[in-house]
Amino acid sequence: MFRQAVILSLLVILANIQGNQAVDYTVTNTAGSTAGGARFAAEIGEDYSKQMSSAATDFIWRVLQQPNAEDRKAVDKVSLFIDDIDGVAAYASNNEIHFSANYIGNYSGDLKREYTGVLYHEMTHIWQWYGNGQAQGGLTEGVADFVRLKANYAPSHWVQPGQGDRWDQGYDVTARFLDYCNDLRNGFVAELNKKMRDGYSDQYFVDLLGKTVDQLWSDYKANKSWSLWVEHALRQKLEKITASKRYLQLQISFGGFQQPNAEDRKAVDKVSLFIDDMGGVAYASNNEIHVSANYIGNYSGDLKREYTGVLYHEMTHIWQWNGNGQAPGGLIEGVADFVRLKANYAPSHWVQPGQGDRWDQGYDVTARFLDYCNDLRNGFVAELNKKMRDGYSDQYFVDLLGKTVDQLWSDYKAKYAQ
Repeated sequence: MFRQAVILSLLVILANIQGNQAVDYTVTNTAGSTAGGARFAAEIGEDYSKQMSSAATDFIWRVLQQPNAEDRKAVDKVSLFIDDIDGVAAYASNNEIHFSANYIGNYSGDLKREYTGVLYHEMTHIWQWYGNGQAQGGLTEGVADFVRLKANYAPSHWVQPGQGDRWDQGYDVTARFLDYCNDLRNGFVAELNKKMRDGYSDQYFVDLLGKTVDQLWSDYKANKSWSLWVEHALRQKLEKITASKRYLQLQISFGGFQQPNAEDRKAVDKVSLFIDDMGGVAYASNNEIHVSANYIGNYSGDLKREYTGVLYHEMTHIWQWNGNGQAPGGLIEGVADFVRLKANYAPSHWVQPGQGDRWDQGYDVTARFLDYCNDLRNGFVAELNKKMRDGYSDQYFVDLLGKTVDQLWSDYKAKYAQ
């Protein structure tokens, strides 16, 4: 059996999440009488939009390395409008973001995820530099989609790495190319954006990467072994993919398991990751994670995103409490997929909210149900995990949410049956 072992020493990460209170966000639904406007109000809402606008701004400032006011545009207010418009999903202009109610009304996938991804893209247009109008439109759109990609909101229909006709083709094509360039020089996109504050020249690629942009595009296209890219990702990226340990240790923007102290979590000082010649996808056992090389080799979608999502799931198994073996297996797998969901690595083939036969069916079905419960009581999954340190009982749902798990499942099914 072929085995490539990569030993991970995962250290406690201290997060300094800083808000952007200096920026005011307003949301106006001008299309409330339309089907899309009504769907926005029911499934997304103004509060979520403001929360995600703030989160997107914080993320963009980090990705573009703009920690100080003097590094970025002087914007103190961003206005978001849901309008009855056609032709585009959204556009940004004059510190305003206009979102199409028609697009919202007709979208058939995970609406909240798609809406958030588009919001990250358009918010990037608010903050990025345009080279005083000299930069290619494709590059400008590519930077915005690069931010969306790094925020893990890339949709499944995007091109795969290496595809496309021109480096400045724009959107997902250029975003993938910029991601490649950013792998060559960590922080490249941020440095490129800084250079574009006062103008634009293709020479910037030479200055930062030592090659012309056309040479870089040729190198990018010549790299055919995208299915083997995971090996590069393992060596270059695993320190950044802190996966569920970070999620379990820190209460960050998507909740957290609220385990800030060593006494709150398992005594684990080393996690070993193996890429093995085996069937299946992956499994975790005895502080080891085993991922199938066969699955990696045959995966036809966005490999890096899928691999990272699987890693989040399996790393959760390392850190979660399992009720001393008393908890239903479906709940254990559901918690792991809940973490994957909140980290924005849910694949497109997952069930939609409200689907499934039983609350403890496991994996995506249970993850969606737990997400519903977590919306009823912020931090519910973290509290449930704490209770499962020493055992398990369905009574935990009553203790935390005031209803039996069967009642909650019925409410959940009824909500999405409408």
